[in-house]
Amino acid sequence: MEIDVRLATIHDIDELVQMRWDFSLEGVTDHSESFGEFHAVCSSFLEKAIESGSWFIWVAEAEGGLVSHMYLQLIRKVPRPGKSPDPYFGYVTNVYTRPSHRSLGIGAKIHSALEQWSMQNEVEFLILWPSSGSVPFYERNGFARSEDALEKHWG
Repeated sequence: MEIDVRLATIHDIDELVQMRWDFSLEGVTDHSESFGEFHAVCSSFLEKAIESGSWFIWVAEAEGGLVSHMYLQLIRKVPRPGKSPDPYFGYVTNVYTRPSHRSLGIGAKIHSALEQWSMQNEVEFLILWPSSGSVPFYERNGFARSEDALEKHWG
């Protein structure tokens, strides 16, 4: 199977919305929002995100459709003397591979493209909040636990 990894475009929005819907419903049997309602909200978000220059979405395409994706949001840091261009880090999120295409190395291929792009574009570091089941994937791809961050949750 040939896999093409590339950055998503506006033309991918409908498939990205469908994948987000599928991803969100895995293991969930009860949901109150209709797909039509979700599509309107999510497609608007994705259009703005893709056009913003602060979100980048890598997709894997196979057999004429999208089978996996990985999102990167660039977070600008406050500039410091001697650090030019403006420093930023990358937040990796919404990583999903369709069940029929899992365990084929597609996630690693997408991550490699995201990582290469990040290094070429001087992203200082990548962060993410993994699900417990995804930790081995991220560890295989060079991520390590960090004691640096603190979190504060409401409610």
